Amino acid sequence: MGLEQNLKIISTYGLAVFISATVIYFAIRYGHIHLDEFKQKHGLKKHDELAIVRNQISTTINTLLERTLLKTHACRVYIFEFHNGAVSMSGLPFLKMTNTYEVLDGNTRTEMHKRENMPFQLFSSFVEAIYSKDYLIMDVDNRTNEYSQFVYETLVERDIAITVRTKITDINKRVIGYLGIDYTKNKSVDTAMIQKSIATVQEAATEIGALLTVKT
Repeated sequence: MGLEQNLKIISTYGLAVFISATVIYFAIRYGHIHLDEFKQKHGLKKHDELAIVRNQISTTINTLLERTLLKTHACRVYIFEFHNGAVSMSGLPFLKMTNTYEVLDGNTRTEMHKRENMPFQLFSSFVEAIYSKDYLIMDVDNRTNEYSQFVYETLVERDIAITVRTKITDINKRVIGYLGIDYTKNKSVDTAMIQKSIATVQEAATEIGALLTVKT
């Protein structure tokens, strides 16, 4: 990481997040290793070292998600990252989103394998809201007209009662995805729990945004 990027991370996300990301990097690159690892180290190519750093950052992100799961009492905590999946016939980027991280409680099934390369067009009202709002709360029993019928149908078919989501931004304030927590229909949820969860989700999204910036 260069000086300019480091300063951007500090100014945008705070010193604590920057220190965490830096510690990860230097602990891997210059930290204690066994003798046989040391012998092999000089044979590593640059992309191998980067892969190690990225793996460690992924581990840290999963730890943050597990912490969020415990603090919010959610059933599922996850990250969707936005990306260009292809180019349309017009030559314009065909934007998609993929579920890249997920942690679960003991009673909730995984969704990651079914949530890959999802076109923005199918969720246009939801994606617009992610970009423009600080956070979203969707309750299938109290549906608003802000989101399409299709968006709510996807929640119902996945047995979700309430979901809270907030955008993830990089150091340049560009939206690169979102962090979400789900409460399934077998979970007892009250208004106070949801309100407490909002701040927790936003805090985690800020930390994760910094880590994803370093990772890329």
